[in-house]
Formats: sequence, C-alpha cells, structure tokens
Amino acid sequence: MSLFFQAGIFTNFCIDLGNADKMIQDQTRFDIAGTAASYTKLARIVVTDTLSSSGNSDSNVDATLNLSQSLRGTEQALSNSFSKFYGSTLASVNGYFISIVGSSFRDYFNSKTTDKTIDFAPGSPTVSATGFSAFRDLYRRVYTSELITKLYDYNTTPALVSTGATFDFAGSLLELRKYFSSGSGGSIALSLTKLGGGTESVSVTIPISGAGASYYNIESAIGSQTKYTRVNSVSVSGLGSGLGRTFEIWVR
Repeated sequence: MSLFFQAGIFTNFCIDLGNADKMIQDQTRFDIAGTAASYTKLARIVVTDTLSSSGNSDSNVDATLNLSQSLRGTEQALSNSFSKFYGSTLASVNGYFISIVGSSFRDYFNSKTTDKTIDFAPGSPTVSATGFSAFRDLYRRVYTSELITKLYDYNTTPALVSTGATFDFAGSLLELRKYFSSGSGGSIALSLTKLGGGTESVSVTIPISGAGASYYNIESAIGSQTKYTRVNSVSVSGLGSGLGRTFEIWVR
C-alpha cells in the first residue's frame, strides 16, 4: 500500500514539484533566451525603439514613455509574482502531514529513522538532483527556512566534506550527528559563519558513547537561536580513533 506520507512516495512528489517550479522560475529569467521574461523585454524594446522615429509628436512621445514604463514595471514584477507560485501547494501539503502524522513534512522527514529518511540533496540522477535542488529553493523562498538535510561529513581522513545541500544554503540552526562508538570522551570545536555576518566558535562536548546515533545541538549557549551559513573548520579532541571520530553536520 502506497501512502503519500511515505518517504518513497514523497520523494517523487518533491522531484516533480521541484522540476515544475524550476520551469516556472526559469521563465522569469532575462538571461535565458526564449523565456517569458526575455520576450517581455523584447516587447518593451519594440515600443521604446519608436521613440526615435521622426515626426513624433510630444503627445505620442509622452504616451509611448508611459507605455514603456508600464511594460518595464511588468518585467520587474515577474520574478516576485511567481517566486511563491507553489506556496499554497506547500501549505496544503503541510496541512495533510499535520492531520495524518502530527507534524509538518519538514519536521517529519528528519532522517533519524529509516522510514523518515529522504536525501534532499542527491548528486544523481540529474532529474532527481535538479528537482530536489529546486524543491529546496522553493521551500526556502516560501518559508525562509531550510529542509532538514546533511550539510557536511567529517570522515576518517580526516576531512570536512560538504554536500550538495550547501549550494545556495541560506543559513539555519545546526545539529551534529554521531553514529559510531567512541573509545573516549572528547570535544569538537567548530568555527562557524553566522547568518548576517561574523564568525563564532562553538565547542560540542561528546561523552563516551556506544553504538547508535546521538545528536547534539551546535550552539554557543543552551537555547541559542543563532543561525549559521557555513562551517569554516573543525578540530577534534579525544574520541579515540577511526570511525569514533567521525560525525555529520545537519540542518536542525
């Protein structure tokens, strides 16, 4: 039985709606030939080109300028007019999720259990990567927030590797996720860029942990609502070796 709130079904919905929204947003771009925006601009140019015609009366010049300004206003309004075209659709989706599972789809798909896991930033295939990227962008425009997705992976190399979700990432509260047991306790120091500018250092204390996932808020003080746009560097102290020192950084 297939139900809309199931991860596999909702994945297809996100890809399709994202690709649909991308087509609409692309039509508002002036840098792409053949779009609604580009043709709107060409239509205005047809009007303004007549201003230099000989024999133009003052009244015709005035009327032509008024028409040109009206067309220019239409051009400038295109992006804003369609930026939240699917906003009511997302609101309806949220209404469905709240009534069926008791939370918004953003909070439901937090990737902390298998049934609630969706990779909102896949690298392939292209149709999925493009659709999800556009869906994240749509969600960001409508809610001024980010979907819950992995931003960075700290591996055994050790190296901090960014994911595709960092593309156009606007900033969010962050969470550190650890999945492997640590031979000893330790700490993870992070240098972060704050939303709005400036940097901040945050240290996350990690106790000795066994197998299984553990989650830690990345915050300078308990309850802090500071949002971050980038992780600049990390430094790990303790935590044994190998997989025990690995972790991920997610949107919270």
